[in-house]
Formats: sequence, C-alpha cells, structure tokens
Amino acid sequence: MRYYAQRWTIECFFRQAKDQLKLDGYRVRHIRAVKRYWTVVLFACVYSIAESQQDLSSGLELLRSRKGHSVVEFIYDAAKQDIPIDVIKKQLHVA
Repeated sequence: MRYYAQRWTIECFFRQAKDQLKLDGYRVRHIRAVKRYWTVVLFACVYSIAESQQDLSSGLELLRSRKGHSVVEFIYDAAKQDIPIDVIKKQLHVA
C-alpha cells in the first residue's frame, strides 16, 4: 500500500504536467525521444514554478499572461510603425 501511495504522487504530477503543458497528445517510441520529452516537460515545470515562486498552475498562468501582454504590445508597436496587417499576421503565424 505504501508503494501505491508514493506512486500516486508521481502519477498526479505526470498528469498535471502533461495536461497543463498541453503535451498529453505527444507520442514517442524511441528511448532517446522519451528522455528528451520528459527533459522538456520537467524544465518547463521548474521554470514556471521558479518564475512564479508558487505552484505549477500559478507559474503557467503567469507565463501565459506575460505572453498575451507581449503579443498585444507587438501588435500595438507594429501598428504605430504602419506595418501592414498581413505582415503582422504572418509574423504571428496566423495568416
């Protein structure tokens, strides 16, 4: 029973990391790819937690908010410089 209690914590972390990082659909077969996948997942988790000084959910929320602000600032600055909307869309990969 103790083994399952310890394992449950790990399973909860894996599920939260994959769900919140939107990596749950990623499939790999080669052991090198699996190691790289989990390296990226763990790095993203540690970075998010370090940036927010809180938990993973708070860290991801903070980083997503920052990204949103950056996109808005980019569009605003591009508009001030009279950059055509098609160029802005292309740079944002939405064209």
